[in-house]
Amino acid sequence: MVRSTPSSYFEPAHNLACRVIDHLWHNWGSDDCGLRSGEVDLYSVNIPMIEKLLSDDGLEICWTTLWRNSYGRLFKSLSKDQDRTVNLKVPGPDTTAQTPIGVPIPEENESQGLLFNWDPDMNGIIYPPVGSLPVGSDGWALERGWVSVTPLRATFGEAHQGHHDDTTNIEEIKWKVKLRL
Repeated sequence: MVRSTPSSYFEPAHNLACRVIDHLWHNWGSDDCGLRSGEVDLYSVNIPMIEKLLSDDGLEICWTTLWRNSYGRLFKSLSKDQDRTVNLKVPGPDTTAQTPIGVPIPEENESQGLLFNWDPDMNGIIYPPVGSLPVGSDGWALERGWVSVTPLRATFGEAHQGHHDDTTNIEEIKWKVKLRL
């Protein structure tokens, strides 16, 4: 994968995305990889921005599952000795600044004791060890240079399988921590 995507990849990627979306729209939920008897709420489509986009053969397209991954550290703690300026690594889209902007941390925050800077560690997501990618997952397909299409359900599911009823001991589910405002 080329890290600075050449503009010549944009139009073929857009055209391929439109063809994939058109196919999904006209065959919604009838695919062999649909979830729960064709109940599909949305699809995640990932197109690798690679040179093969420009070839006559194009890219392979495959049904995939969701690669369950996570960020590493999201914040980095700052010690009292460190520079107390937060550097915005990428200016926002509405700014005219061309370089990172240094924002001093207000002094009233310094008495709080702990200070963290947004500094995510995304190496595990951007450069995953190839052997760690589950076969058939979207990350696995992208690593192979294939387009991934993942059927998904839009759901907010509970992490626990249990449920509460009249026999639930309320004291066992109450928080033992007091949150102060």
